[in-house]
Amino acid sequence: MKEPRVLRLSDLLAQKAFGMELVVPGVGDPEVTGAHTSEIHEPARWFEPGNVMLTTGMRLLSDAHPAAPARELVAGLRRAKIAALLFGVGVYYERIPPALVDACTESEVPLVSVAQEVPFQQIENFVNRSAPAPDSYGLKRIMWLTNDLLDSISTEEPIRSLIARLATACRGTAVLYGASGEIIESTGEGPTNLIFSAISSQPARYDRVSIGRWEVMYRSMVLRGRGYHLAIATRQGAMLDDLGDVLLETTQRMLGAINGISHLDISRQRHDNAQMLTSLQDGIGVSRELRYWELLKPFGFKGFEPVRAVVATTLNDAALLPARVDALIDSAERLGLPMLFAENGKTPEVPAGFHAVMPQIRATDQWLAANTGDLVVGLSETSSALSYIPELFADADLAAAIARRRLAAGSGSGQGCMVKMEDADPASWLLARLKSPTDRKRLNGFVQPLRHDKELVETVQGYLAMDQDIARVAAWLYVHPNTVRYRIKKAGEMLGGSLNEAGIISNLYLAYHDEIGRLRILHAQPA
Repeated sequence: MKEPRVLRLSDLLAQKAFGMELVVPGVGDPEVTGAHTSEIHEPARWFEPGNVMLTTGMRLLSDAHPAAPARELVAGLRRAKIAALLFGVGVYYERIPPALVDACTESEVPLVSVAQEVPFQQIENFVNRSAPAPDSYGLKRIMWLTNDLLDSISTEEPIRSLIARLATACRGTAVLYGASGEIIESTGEGPTNLIFSAISSQPARYDRVSIGRWEVMYRSMVLRGRGYHLAIATRQGAMLDDLGDVLLETTQRMLGAINGISHLDISRQRHDNAQMLTSLQDGIGVSRELRYWELLKPFGFKGFEPVRAVVATTLNDAALLPARVDALIDSAERLGLPMLFAENGKTPEVPAGFHAVMPQIRATDQWLAANTGDLVVGLSETSSALSYIPELFADADLAAAIARRRLAAGSGSGQGCMVKMEDADPASWLLARLKSPTDRKRLNGFVQPLRHDKELVETVQGYLAMDQDIARVAAWLYVHPNTVRYRIKKAGEMLGGSLNEAGIISNLYLAYHDEIGRLRILHAQPA
């Protein structure tokens, strides 16, 4: 009977489809008997001689100084007589960490890089078909446990299901803690508070502790920038010796997958949310309103409930960071506030901020009060006509322009400003519409005759800010009331009329609107 051909490392490297590159050659051309992916602590004890280990370097991420864990990993793999270490680049590391290259060079363990686009499963299938590894009950048991944990992803509450299955597998307690020790999910009768106290007091690389009759193993991890601690506790220490690393490693991977799926779902929802907002901003016909109210129901809106448009920008052109966007959206969800939301500021021409549509309910005012203290915010009036959304955004943009003018004039708090369009007086929204330099020149031209007389301008501005109270103006300027009367009369004559005329006063109010606002704040007079 013909002997099966032995698979060697050179045969594996010859498979161009796998995108492999030999980084450290090692010694000779070792036989390859199997291939398995592992990111667990002390993985060498799970490998048979001649196996190749595939990794993306996840284990090295948790250590600020990877040289020591890299040497430990390679030393263990050499003792296990593995054929080679295959490292997938582009997942956690753009290239193989130098510490790992040095460790493999010193120990003469072959090190191979694998291209980012090549799934590890393809390499495993090829090797394990070409050089079948010995079957064993222990390996089957690990696969059974792994498959059971994998089933949790398809449940309605995947994290709760995963932790419950983990506790069953270790015949004890499983706990997922937040970075500060808050329990996210737990099941079993183990002493959860004592477990966290014990693991939080241990050195970062120490991952097994004893608490009375309980044996505890744990892992610390970071998922999308947030820290977590995963712990299993059992009274059967031998079980942790055999399966603890596999259970924790598999669960950590499952948590990463669940987190990724959740993030993908959130991203899809946000994309759909922004697309709906864009459609409404572009304008819909009256005949399509009923259909769009139906489309808004999945976003939490009730049919024909009055809505507002919101236009917000950051102060001083600061960037609207992703964490801030998350906080704005999460806050609305906690308050039960339906909201269509889209960021602005993706181009230099558009100021950083956001546009939104939300119903006028109690939660809206709560959300605005809690989240807009450092923003410039304009709110439109309310309407239940979705076909009117473009006009609502024009109003909200105008309200935001009024808010910016108030900040520039010093009539805001210095921490941001919010204006509702229904609260804006005609002078404010008329001036906010003045965007043309020609229009501004025309407005300033009305007071040009006064521009050379500083005392006259100051007196007129004070006269209007103090509600035409001659005595108050005189006290403020430290002059006799007759001096004020003289200046007011002179200003009227220079403008071709009298400051008793409504037309003259209204034109002066528009021309000196910002200065009048500042003076009213200074003298604590309501605008």
